[in-house]
Amino acid sequence: MPFPKQEERQKCWASKDAYWQCLTDNNDDTSKCGKERKEYESSCIKQWVSYFDKRRDYLKFKASLDKGQEPPPDTKQSS
Repeated sequence: MPFPKQEERQKCWASKDAYWQCLTDNNDDTSKCGKERKEYESSCIKQWVSYFDKRRDYLKFKASLDKGQEPPPDTKQSS
């Protein structure tokens, strides 16, 4: 698969931003962002969707650590 052209990348990023904004506005309720998710997946190559999804999870996790919150129980390391 050839690397996406500039216009395709811009469309992908815009649809990713719209999807992320929808999730933020709806407290991460994915059922309310189906239209945005569909546009996001159709505008971006699969590898980018996977990367962006993981990146959002990481950024949310990092923000919770920056606020001083404890990580979820399944991510704690046992001593």
